[in-house]
Amino acid sequence: MATREARLNGYYGELRKLIEASNYQKLIKAANKIIGEEPKEVEAWRCKVVAQINLDSFHDALVTTIKSKHTIELAFEKAYCEYRLNKVKEAYDTICTVTDPKPDLRILELKAQILYRLERYDDCHGVYRDIIRTTSDDYDLERLTNLSAVTVHRDEGDESEEEESYELVYNHACRLLALGQVEKALAKLQQAREECVDFLTKDEATQEEINQEVAIIRVQEGHCLQLLGREKEALTIYNNVLKARPDDSALLSIINNNLVAINQGANVFDSRKRMKVATASGLEHKLTSRQRGTIALNHALLAYHTNQDEVCQSELAALIREFPHLNLEMRVVEAALLGRQGKMGQTRQILSQCAAKYPDHSTSLTLMTAQILLSKGEHSAVCELLGELDIKDRHRQGIVAARVTLLTHLNRREEASTVLREAVEWHRNNKTSAEQLGALWREAADFHLRSGEPATAAASLLALHRLNPSDVTTLAQLITAYAQYDTAAAQKMSSSLPSASEVAGKLDVVVLEATPGHKHSRKAAQHTSPAPPSRTPGSDSGKKVVEETKAKKKNKRKPKLPKDYNPEVSPDPERWLPRWQRKGFKKRKDRRVKEVMKGTQGISSEAADKFDITKTAGTHRPAAQPISSPSNSNQPRRNMPKKKGGGKKKKGSGW
Repeated sequence: MATREARLNGYYGELRKLIEASNYQKLIKAANKIIGEEPKEVEAWRCKVVAQINLDSFHDALVTTIKSKHTIELAFEKAYCEYRLNKVKEAYDTICTVTDPKPDLRILELKAQILYRLERYDDCHGVYRDIIRTTSDDYDLERLTNLSAVTVHRDEGDESEEEESYELVYNHACRLLALGQVEKALAKLQQAREECVDFLTKDEATQEEINQEVAIIRVQEGHCLQLLGREKEALTIYNNVLKARPDDSALLSIINNNLVAINQGANVFDSRKRMKVATASGLEHKLTSRQRGTIALNHALLAYHTNQDEVCQSELAALIREFPHLNLEMRVVEAALLGRQGKMGQTRQILSQCAAKYPDHSTSLTLMTAQILLSKGEHSAVCELLGELDIKDRHRQGIVAARVTLLTHLNRREEASTVLREAVEWHRNNKTSAEQLGALWREAADFHLRSGEPATAAASLLALHRLNPSDVTTLAQLITAYAQYDTAAAQKMSSSLPSASEVAGKLDVVVLEATPGHKHSRKAAQHTSPAPPSRTPGSDSGKKVVEETKAKKKNKRKPKLPKDYNPEVSPDPERWLPRWQRKGFKKRKDRRVKEVMKGTQGISSEAADKFDITKTAGTHRPAAQPISSPSNSNQPRRNMPKKKGGGKKKKGSGW
């Protein structure tokens, strides 16, 4: 017994030294010696698990906690291993087994981290609040940063605006962005970036480390610019961040997703390549469900725009399973896909079901249905659909203009006139802005003037004139309408027009004379010649003008032909080709590159002399060449003028 205790004391002494030296490999062996002697020693098991965690062997550490049969005592270690292995739900179940009414601080902080990963932000916020209220140490600033990060995802905004570090400023900017205050968020992000660079510069960090830390702030700035419609600036930021090659795969996924959103239907190959990066495996534990859902929706939209119907359908099916909060967006894309395939009945059914389920979006869903019907040329159905909108939406300027245009196209002018009249009456009774009412009156007047109803148009213009008596344009249109059916009223209203002297008084004669007119150009001077006399049949002046016009008519210039042109012979079809591309062209032999034949190695001098032309001069005669006469040539005759001069004279060929 004494020997066993002595061995244990020796093992514990060895274990203590290894802990102080942080030698975790040997520490595991020393812990195993103690466990071998005393399997129920919890601290030995804990030392072994902690050593494995420090060696990043989380799976082995989890197996050790289970094998120890002390899971309650080692609950924190077990939950931490499960958390690091992305088994977040199992980690939450393990941490909940701790029933201590006053749990350890490390258990509370781990629980808060697990709740954040589970996206239970309200519970996580409460845990952090309790920790901050009951604890004060060197980690208070980190806890405040985590608390502000949780606040970003909560529906209820936190009024706290503590900005003791650039992380807090960044989280505050993210909260403003979540609330829709994009411009304020952009200003806060710029402040966070400047503070981050200053802090890391004072800490003597390298430029690469600064770029890696600032990357996430820059990407969020690009997102704000993208929301504000400044896509070129956002694109520049994204490309600059990508050039720095950030290590964070989640950040790369978000950048590529945003670039796909900027491309939309254009640059399809680049979008496919970037979407492959955005949907890489292993990101499900680094992105929130909202971020993953947005990327999956963009993937479905990319497949829709590139006419990959099967891929789009499979992505939509995965969306409804994994991200039920995107049900409305998914159903809209599905309806658009069916509408493109010509299944209009199913399209209208899906959108009507969505409008009943989501009444806040009923107007936009109805307009989507109208757009799909319009793309198929069903104008009458679109008119009926827009007429079924709520009375407030039905009398909006854009809806009224669309209905009038469609009814006019269908030659249903009476209904179009009724739509305009009802819209004017509704805006007048509800006392909307004078600008909206005036725009409707003017459109109604223009429509009735084009339809040949000057009296109705005059009534609208008179109401518009009373609304703004100083508008001369409205007064002139009103006089024009009156002139078509009531000349007395037109003359009476014309007295209100400004006099010619008033109009001329506003003109600057010097500027008017200095302004170049059409007569200063040659073409304009030709077209603006004095008007000719009357061409009325039977008048002398008319006859003279006709005779002068006939006399001035120029004949068409005859084409110039070569001197030796023969119209009986068809022209050569190869006349426009270069000589070297024609069928009868023979390549000239080039004797300059001809090498002297040496013969093979070891050949006799007699055999070599046979191949030496200098030693066989006069022994052979040139072969007789057949002379081809021009009459026997089968090639077509070329109607080309002969060259004069016989070519250039060579230099040095004088006398």
